Amino acid sequence: LSVAVVEKGDLGSGTSQTSSKLIHGGLRYLEQMEFGLVFEGTRERALLMRNAPHLARPLPFIFPVYRTARVGMLQVSIGMWAYDVLAMFRNYRRHRMLTRGRLMRTEPTLNDTGLRGGALYSDCMTDDARLTLESALDAEEHGAVIATRCEAKSFLKDEAGRTRGLLVRDLLDDQGLTGEGQASEPFEVKARVTVVAAGPWTDALLEPRLGRKLLRPTKGAHLVLDGPRLPVQHAVVLTSVQDGRVLFAIPWGARTIVGTTDTDEQDSPDACEASRADVDYL
Repeated sequence: LSVAVVEKGDLGSGTSQTSSKLIHGGLRYLEQMEFGLVFEGTRERALLMRNAPHLARPLPFIFPVYRTARVGMLQVSIGMWAYDVLAMFRNYRRHRMLTRGRLMRTEPTLNDTGLRGGALYSDCMTDDARLTLESALDAEEHGAVIATRCEAKSFLKDEAGRTRGLLVRDLLDDQGLTGEGQASEPFEVKARVTVVAAGPWTDALLEPRLGRKLLRPTKGAHLVLDGPRLPVQHAVVLTSVQDGRVLFAIPWGARTIVGTTDTDEQDSPDACEASRADVDYL
């Protein structure tokens, strides 16, 4: 294949640098009986750990169970076995159920009030921006042309209305970083197949062509704290005190990430940021 990639920002500058860093099989989806989604997630996780072992590493998780929780130790144990089975036992390690005392020795920062015990299981985390960058560099090494700071403006169409490429604008010219600083004229990039991989920007590109929206955009905000402010040795599964949603506290180098929210978002992804309400919720 002859391949060209256009990216309006830097590689990994959007969603791919602000994720939870998790490559997880979707344990939370078991409760919704989304077994196919869990199977797909665990399969993709195994592929990534095999293809990029320097970027995807195992991450131990603690799932504490409290007396006030909507699921007890038995349900959690059943869920953990289902998680191992759907992963075809390709998890880094099989889960272990822990008593209250063993759990507190494993993760001393847990709140021990009403704690009954819990589970220790494995998932995976990655350096998301670096994974994005290395994927592009590998593509370039195999002959792809990668152009950053180039924005796809619209589609090229033939007489039959079929997509035959993109109209692209060089944003560096517009910013005066090359040439005379004048707004650059869009140029054509012709292709037999055009793939839109624009994430939350998909509707901005496709709605004019389709006449309808494809997405219901939502925002997931995280808190990034200095590690000593929330010192966790494992990723910890949390439950929101407001609405019972599953959240995570994740060790990330010298930091701890807490997230994520999930709220409808009408603003452009370019203007998306954590609000005061997001911070208070987390």
